[in-house]
Amino acid sequence: MKRVGNLFPQLISDENLEMAIREVNRTHHWRSHHRPNLCTAWVEETMPKRIVELRNILINGFVQQEPRRSERWDVSARKMRKICEPIQWPDQYVHHALIQVIQPIMMRGMDRYCCGSIRGRGTHYAAKAIKHWMNNDYKRTKYCLCGDIRHFYDNLSQKTVMDRMRHLIKDYRVLDLIERITANGVCIGAYTSQWFANTVLQPLDVMIRSSGLCSYYVRYMDNLTIFGPNKRKLHKLRKLIVIWLQEHGLKLKNDWQVFRVAFKELKIKLPSPRNGVKRQKSRMPDAVGYRYGRDYTIPRKYTLFRLKRALISYKKRKEHNRPIPSKLAAGLLSRLGQLQHCNNYNLYKMLYKGEKIVRDLKKIVRIAQRNDMISWNEFLEQRKILKQNGFTVA
Repeated sequence: MKRVGNLFPQLISDENLEMAIREVNRTHHWRSHHRPNLCTAWVEETMPKRIVELRNILINGFVQQEPRRSERWDVSARKMRKICEPIQWPDQYVHHALIQVIQPIMMRGMDRYCCGSIRGRGTHYAAKAIKHWMNNDYKRTKYCLCGDIRHFYDNLSQKTVMDRMRHLIKDYRVLDLIERITANGVCIGAYTSQWFANTVLQPLDVMIRSSGLCSYYVRYMDNLTIFGPNKRKLHKLRKLIVIWLQEHGLKLKNDWQVFRVAFKELKIKLPSPRNGVKRQKSRMPDAVGYRYGRDYTIPRKYTLFRLKRALISYKKRKEHNRPIPSKLAAGLLSRLGQLQHCNNYNLYKMLYKGEKIVRDLKKIVRIAQRNDMISWNEFLEQRKILKQNGFTVA
């Protein structure tokens, strides 16, 4: 693969910097407790000056500030995560400007089923591929290997990232900027981290594809799901993955599994223990929020538990004529949307019972978004009036 150069002029161009500013500001109008974000307002009001200042920062040498570190409970993964939130000005704007330039280069050699943090390649993209393989190729999806990289972001070093980026980019000023950004490590919470993580694992995807030991393979960030017709080949492939990860300072989590994929309603009988052959336990692969069987897909048990809990909260508020928060409505709407991608006719009947829940939830979310936009425009108009009257605005 040829390395790409002459990227720095594109990085500091007016079009790229303005696009980065608008992309960051689009999701940073409000702080916690619905307080207006003064930094976003200041950047929007003085955008031409901020573009010039951002260009000077990049030319003179960007110095990343210490990010805000916190621990948050990840509800989906059910574990604590260490989050590093970069300072908004100028760090987050620099991160977006950089990724907008190098994203086409990183996408050029990316695996077709590398999913997660890539537009158009979310959980449903991966789930659709797994369902297609299992429903149309029983023989080559007989066995499944599931694994996860242990503490991926914590163990991903700056040297590993820079070695990979030097294989793709030869512009020394862009490489220097990447080195400055990864000085504190590849942290969860930075916009650049997810792209660097996917780029570092591209050679692993190529190694798995070219090994000839598997039939199908999909990776969702650091979660690997591999199918094959032969159990011994999957174990051999697992050893190759462990060796590759060790060479890059990473490690496969100890809860990896190689198992036989369950057939629908056990239509194909397995050998009986009476003949001296142990019956091998078969089960359904579990990946990206769903469990997959032959010709059917069901959601995870914990997903249904959270859906039921949110639905009960929604119905209680509606019965007592209490206002429904937009956050609750958006979360429940997302949970109900997951059911559209699996076999759940009876579950739909049990949950909906003839009610038009989705229509009401969409109305709540739509009104909340409209009110937020009106409030933000009114806030900017008030600041403009105060400035015209000679008042100092923060």
